[in-house]
Amino acid sequence: MSIKSDGLEEAVESVKAKKSEERMVPTICSLCGPMPGCGLNCYVKDGRLIRVEGMKEAPTNKGTLCPKAFASVQWVYSPQRLRYPLKRVGKKGEGKFKRITWDEALDTIASRLSELKEKHGPESLAILAPARRSYSDYLQRFLIAHGSPNYGHSGLCFIQAAFGFAYTLGWPWLNRVGADYEHANLIVVWGANPVYSAAPLGNLRRILDAKERGARLMVIKPEMQPDAAKADIWVPIRPGTDGALALAMLNVIINENLYDEDFISRWCYGFDKLVPHIQKYTPEWAEPITGLPADQIREIAGLYGTMKPACILAGNAFDQTADSNNAVRAVAILIAITGNLDRPGGNIVPTGSNMPEVKSVHLRERYTQDFVDRLVGPEIASCFQPFMEGTTSAYYRCLDSVLTREPYPVRAIIAPGTQPTVITRGSKRVVEALEKLEFFVVIDVMQNSSMPWADVVVPVATMYECDHPFEVMDNWIMARNKVIEPLGDYKSDYEFWLDLAVKMGYGEDFWDGNIEKCMNYQLENFGMTIEELRAHPTGIIYEPKPMVYEKYEKIFATPSTRFSRAPYLPQGKVAIYNTTFEENGFNPLPEWVEPPESPTATPELLARYPLVFFDAHTSDVYNQGWLRNVPYLREIQPDPWIHIHPETAKARGIENGDWVIVESPHGWIKVKALYFDGIRPDVVMGLHGWWQGCDELGLPGYPILDGGANVNVMYSTDPDKAFDPMVTAMPKQTLVEVRKA
Repeated sequence: MSIKSDGLEEAVESVKAKKSEERMVPTICSLCGPMPGCGLNCYVKDGRLIRVEGMKEAPTNKGTLCPKAFASVQWVYSPQRLRYPLKRVGKKGEGKFKRITWDEALDTIASRLSELKEKHGPESLAILAPARRSYSDYLQRFLIAHGSPNYGHSGLCFIQAAFGFAYTLGWPWLNRVGADYEHANLIVVWGANPVYSAAPLGNLRRILDAKERGARLMVIKPEMQPDAAKADIWVPIRPGTDGALALAMLNVIINENLYDEDFISRWCYGFDKLVPHIQKYTPEWAEPITGLPADQIREIAGLYGTMKPACILAGNAFDQTADSNNAVRAVAILIAITGNLDRPGGNIVPTGSNMPEVKSVHLRERYTQDFVDRLVGPEIASCFQPFMEGTTSAYYRCLDSVLTREPYPVRAIIAPGTQPTVITRGSKRVVEALEKLEFFVVIDVMQNSSMPWADVVVPVATMYECDHPFEVMDNWIMARNKVIEPLGDYKSDYEFWLDLAVKMGYGEDFWDGNIEKCMNYQLENFGMTIEELRAHPTGIIYEPKPMVYEKYEKIFATPSTRFSRAPYLPQGKVAIYNTTFEENGFNPLPEWVEPPESPTATPELLARYPLVFFDAHTSDVYNQGWLRNVPYLREIQPDPWIHIHPETAKARGIENGDWVIVESPHGWIKVKALYFDGIRPDVVMGLHGWWQGCDELGLPGYPILDGGANVNVMYSTDPDKAFDPMVTAMPKQTLVEVRKA
């Protein structure tokens, strides 16, 4: 077959003509979360978004994107988009609403919040935190202006590990951005997912580049995800037992003298107390708990202790266990005593850039001790509040107070960009609380799983439909640009809080509702306005400061976020033995705490529930509890699933692709069984967040309680077992049985 040259030229000219009709608008993606980071070039034709591509000028993603971003067009124009505000007309849970206007929605919310504040006090309001967004501080600002401390943070992500690193090593970000892959001889990916979590932002590329130059890669996780498949050593730990492994590694490193004696003598406090304490945590003790042979524990501890420099990427697995704070502290101590802290190739504290500081919209200066004392369910123990995001009650405990009425019931909840019915543990208990809650507001871009219980539903703009705010990532600042006009009667998340504040009489604290004045306030240190920033289409990149290592005096003097601003480390050294914890009634040295259910914690359950279940929050195409309604993504992963070892499945008469029942002591789900050789035979893994249907493909949604695919019905919420007492971390491990449906 041949094409005449004039025909080819005509086709080329046609393509050029079509492209000439397109308009390109640069902006920033926020489909992954928790923070926006990837630069996007968006192409618009006839007022409609038609495609996106990665922005090569963006220092974060450098032109690369993930499947979620490429599916943006379908997400924006989904038939499940919310187009106008709604007010409930049926019973709670029925999902019957009538259309109202934006102003009617604001008037209704302002009236009810004012009424409840007058009758029950300002703390009767809680706002449930979404994954961290640039509007998160607006939520805090509103609560402070209103007088409530109850910012309901998740108890599942980041803050828990950040707390342990802050109070052990002096800097809360070490668990996320402090791994110096470029100079490491050994990289340990521990309970993290660098392939599916923000892969375009470069961590995975840095790890693979380091491996190509000769660094060894050790991956500690129950399943062989793609990073583990590239590893020199995969350590298939039993879910929820990372703390036990870390303690046993400390035992080996101390007893085999693999520690850095000079660093310990100069910069560590309490090593002499750790040595006798750690003797009981032998590899043989850890073997039945972790499911790892004692010899393998000795091997990996020896490698970490001798292959210097070495760095650790500690992931969300550490935020999602009842042993969270102990586990984090044990890992932090491993980093310190091996001399891998703030040295080339270790876990480092970056020196930052020359970029000015953005002025926060938070109102931290208004915090008082009374504010902390009125928390309905402190996420971080009250004596350590406020922490990084301000005062926080635990997300689940805000909801549970509706039922327990302890210490008082929350009476109004606003849920912006978050779905309590599928996001937190104990979905049955959550639904019960929503049934009894006096006033519930849902704010989202899409129909979501918690909407049926809402009194008011407020739609908000996607990042493609607004020109604010600006976004900051490391040393890069860029204005968000509106790509298309809003598709319905709504404004942005940011404008919602400004508008509501004005309705409530808090306008003086909210720039009288003017979003441009708000952004100009935040940019004052830059000496420019938002319009002047917008003159830089791909943002401004500031030069990094030269890296300086071994900044110990500065790091160990970092002031805490508590009222006193006392340093995280009172001795000016690594807090191996933590006197601050001891003074406040908590264990000064890390210990082992069993999960609510496990082979060693509850052996009596094994006859009925012989397998360990855990879940992942992110896959290659989905993020938490949304995006299953997007056809491009749903085609890749059409059904809810578990990964199960073929031998485990065959022993139960389960074939690859069979629908199965997964049952725990707390609930059950129905999903597809997918054979996966790269998982422990005693473990099955599910994916968090299933409930949405996909209209375009005719694929169903799923119930959020028993019989659906929502993993959060599976876990314990026993107040005596299922919460880390210091940081309210909640476990994502339990015992189950799997049978063919």
